[in-house]
Amino acid sequence: MAETTSMHPEAAEAQPTVGKQLKQQTATVREDLRELGRLTKEASQEKLQQAKQTASEYLERGRDKASAVEDSVVSYVREKPIKSVLLAAGAGALLGFLLSRR
Repeated sequence: MAETTSMHPEAAEAQPTVGKQLKQQTATVREDLRELGRLTKEASQEKLQQAKQTASEYLERGRDKASAVEDSVVSYVREKPIKSVLLAAGAGALLGFLLSRR
């Protein structure tokens, strides 16, 4: 019974080696996690920058289209002022009728 409770000399020598290996592996995992965190941060910052760039492009396109529509409306009103006033009055009357029914 005494043999089962005491450690063999080989087991006693292996114990510090296993402990050192565990510490080394833990340090390696810790460094890997730090590197993964850094890479994740870089990737998310890159995606955010791309999203900002895409949003800026869409905003610029929207402004260009709005400006083109404005120019078109101004041109139409200058070419046909009476028709434009009548269309605006008709649209206003229709809108007033629809809103007064509430």
